[in-house]
Amino acid sequence: MNKKPLLIVESPTKARTLKGYLKGEFEVVASKGHIKDLPKKDLGVDLNTFSPKYQIIKGKMGVLKWIKKLAKGSPYILIGSDPDREGEAIAYHLAEELKDINGSIRRVLFYEITPEAVMEAVNNPTDIDMNKVEAQKARRVLDRLVGYLISPLLWKKLKWGLSAGRVQTAALRLIVEREREIENFVPQTFWYFVVEFEKGGKRFKAVSERKFYDKKEAEEILEKLKGSEYVVEKFIREMKRQNPPPPLKTSTLQQIANSKFGFSTSKTMQLAQRLYEGIEIDGRNVGLITYHRTDSTRLSNKGINLIRKVLSSLFSKEYLPPRGRTYGRDKGQGAHEAIRPTYPNIKPPDLKGKIEPDLLKIYEIIWRRALASQMSPVEYEHRKALIFVDDIKFIAEGKEIKFDGWSRVWEYNIQEGFVPILEEGEVLKPVNVRMVKDKTKPKPRYTESSLVETLEKLGIGRPSTYATIIKTLFIRKYVFKKGKTLFPTELGKKVLDELLKYFPDLFDYKFTANMEEKLDKIEEGRDTYINIISAFYRELLPKLKEAEG
Repeated sequence: MNKKPLLIVESPTKARTLKGYLKGEFEVVASKGHIKDLPKKDLGVDLNTFSPKYQIIKGKMGVLKWIKKLAKGSPYILIGSDPDREGEAIAYHLAEELKDINGSIRRVLFYEITPEAVMEAVNNPTDIDMNKVEAQKARRVLDRLVGYLISPLLWKKLKWGLSAGRVQTAALRLIVEREREIENFVPQTFWYFVVEFEKGGKRFKAVSERKFYDKKEAEEILEKLKGSEYVVEKFIREMKRQNPPPPLKTSTLQQIANSKFGFSTSKTMQLAQRLYEGIEIDGRNVGLITYHRTDSTRLSNKGINLIRKVLSSLFSKEYLPPRGRTYGRDKGQGAHEAIRPTYPNIKPPDLKGKIEPDLLKIYEIIWRRALASQMSPVEYEHRKALIFVDDIKFIAEGKEIKFDGWSRVWEYNIQEGFVPILEEGEVLKPVNVRMVKDKTKPKPRYTESSLVETLEKLGIGRPSTYATIIKTLFIRKYVFKKGKTLFPTELGKKVLDELLKYFPDLFDYKFTANMEEKLDKIEEGRDTYINIISAFYRELLPKLKEAEG
């Protein structure tokens, strides 16, 4: 019989890390994710009351039995699933199953898994946040209604086994619409001019602002430009400061890992999950980063102080501003921080050979971005000259870094270039004039990185769901990848066309984003599950009937 308090988390790795930190004071066990869900074989939602019919997930009976056995003799139970909507739902379902065995159940939130944070959490348990539970239930039921009620129409029209998804279809729409824009794009050829000058023994160049679409006209202008005098009409010289970028949140982590390493959003989230839950280093499990599902760019005072301490040991004092930097205002995410290293003094080179190379890549971008966020600005001199020949304007622009600041830690893509000090009214003689041919280009196809960026910009889905959304598009064979580029399949295009024919509003970007805001309102206690779901169903029903007819 278990006499210790019981701590339930969702992952075995997290359980192992916590066991090490709690030194045998708690019985720590993992539920291995959700224990309950809607049934696989039917809708699982009563369409009169909209109450979901949750059931124990197949294969989870054994785990639940074991947890119940441990709960029986335990003085009290703490549930430490992830601090987000999904984690709250897991906690609620576990509490539902255990309350008759042991009524003493509280919730603990681990935003980072370090000994201090763990002790702080277990000593200050809280209640399950029912608003969060209701918001997760609403999202699950919305997705189930769309999936189960609309997908059969696709089976009739196209083929069995296809699926519609509330957010998945909006993401597919972006990819298909971009592909069609590219297919319909007619490129236009144009010409522009590049002129080189020399001053003080150094060359610099200016580029014509205007594009010329007529080759004959451009060739005539070229001849004129070769023998002309160029007059400096305006010269601007100023010192500028570029503040550091904020620390990473879920979406920016996914974007950078995709652009830099070609990692899929799913792979990035799996690696970050492992870094958060604890990686074995020198024989013990260490949680290396704070919770990785966050929309926040805020750092806690503790985080800022730890980072500043490390910066002062690595760099001279001009790299550290007098005070810590704060970023962004959070929307109802009080306790959530940006993603940062829990121990900034563990530098990426310290982990070389101790953790897998891909884990190290993710850790390094989190570490570098968090440190850079607390450093002094990059300072550079910006010089810009407006140079004229008759009515043709040329621009010469140069930037020169004077103090490298945060770019010591995080790459800063500044286009450095030389422009000498010029006088207004000064006349310049060209050393070389050339005509450059180019053509207009369509917007590029999406990569996972740019798709995540666009979904976030449009307010569609939430960063914690992007990995699942994109993975589903591949599983359904609606999208495929060449290199990093996403292409829609013919099937993907047909599915989208069918869905937009009958449900144009439902898969409209604004409607999808609006629904996301409604889920946030439930989480903030400003609206209710029943309001949102019943209104949605009332809107959906006539469209379903029309499509079936």
